[in-house]
Amino acid sequence: MILRHRAERTAGQIIGLGYFILAIVGFSAAWWVRFKSGIFPVPDFQPFLNYRIPIMFVASFWVIVFIARRLSKPELTIVWWREGNRIIWASILAMILPMALAFTYRGYFYSRLVMGLGTFFTAFLCFSYKEIAKSILKKLVLKRVGAARKLLIGCGDFAAKVVDEFFKNPLSAAGLEGMISLRGERCTAELPYLGELSDLKNLLIERGFDEVILAHPSPDEDTILQIIYECRKEQVQFELIPPYWHLLRGKIAIEPVGDIHTIAFADLALKGWQRIAKRIIDFTVSLIAILILLPFFIAIAIAIKLTSSGSVFFLQKRIGRNGRQFKMIKFRSMYADAEQRLKDYMDKNEAKGPIFKIKHDPRITPIGKFLRRFSIDEVPQLINVLKGEMSLVGPRPPLEREIVQYEKWQLRRIDVTPGMTGLWQVSGRSNLSFEKMVELDISYIEHWSIWLDIKLLLLTIPAVLTGKGAY
Repeated sequence: MILRHRAERTAGQIIGLGYFILAIVGFSAAWWVRFKSGIFPVPDFQPFLNYRIPIMFVASFWVIVFIARRLSKPELTIVWWREGNRIIWASILAMILPMALAFTYRGYFYSRLVMGLGTFFTAFLCFSYKEIAKSILKKLVLKRVGAARKLLIGCGDFAAKVVDEFFKNPLSAAGLEGMISLRGERCTAELPYLGELSDLKNLLIERGFDEVILAHPSPDEDTILQIIYECRKEQVQFELIPPYWHLLRGKIAIEPVGDIHTIAFADLALKGWQRIAKRIIDFTVSLIAILILLPFFIAIAIAIKLTSSGSVFFLQKRIGRNGRQFKMIKFRSMYADAEQRLKDYMDKNEAKGPIFKIKHDPRITPIGKFLRRFSIDEVPQLINVLKGEMSLVGPRPPLEREIVQYEKWQLRRIDVTPGMTGLWQVSGRSNLSFEKMVELDISYIEHWSIWLDIKLLLLTIPAVLTGKGAY
């Protein structure tokens, strides 16, 4: 919960009204482009008077569909490309009935081009409007205008971790005003201390909180019932953060089993047709890329041979999908004895977590610095992709020595086929912490789609060309 109920309701009404106005503007603009702009020939001019009532009907239906699809709700955490996808599909749905009626109505022949252009213009206007509205709302929330007022119950170590997670997202943290302790708790979380559980009733009345969040690893049933009772009386939303909160990612459903409600965890790994589609794309693109880049491969191989002794390729055992080992192929960017010298530099590791990174690694050859800066050393992994050991997009394959240091939740990144590029490669590369890298990898697994793969492949191009975060 980010906005107060009243603020969310008001914002939704304003956004809905905006959709209505923009639909009128979009279809009116489409009529002007078709009949007045001079771009298209006009053998049979149709006056705007004949379009006024149909446009009002379309605009009304447009708003109904958008509201039904929850697009008037100011969901501030949805990323722009996902919002755009929702608006495109809603726009197509909003035009199905009006177009069907127009084609079956024999009294007048309405221009199909006006309908098509109107749908495009209105969808674009609605998307731009929604993003602007969300941007304004985010700024207001960060200034605590309309932000939902939150009270945290619990102030021990578990609550401290929850508070840290909240402050990773400034929008969620904006309304976090304080905490109260449960019996016998020692406070370690950094929030204003407002009292004990016995003060809950007065705090809800006096401070006007919108949301109460219970952050305790093992609350007893009586405590939970007491909190729920007080929240219901004051119409305050109650939320409970379980001790296994880090597992609650991806697709989760509450399913009834008799009088019991269970939490169902959906399998996040790609399966069925998704895996087949991804494999077809990987095989086709990697084969074409290898054939096109073959002269480039030869030139790089000659440069490596001329500048240092050793083989052209570096084969390294990596962990693939479901823990299977494979040999990842790279252009050699280090001296031949780099692996033997690794132990001499372990104390200079600049990366946190199980991975090893040094910005100015003395084991890298002069040509290797160039290859690494622009990720050219990774290109031979197209062969791994062709063989099915890797994918074009996915989490990077870890070393075995890294896997043994993983926390249990981090092992989920090896549930899928590893990739040449991924979400963290276009989000900062080696400048990111290991924990952030894993979070981005898991986020990719949870939200996978063919369009996401295409997007990440396109974003990889500028990331590689700039060389930002590569070393």
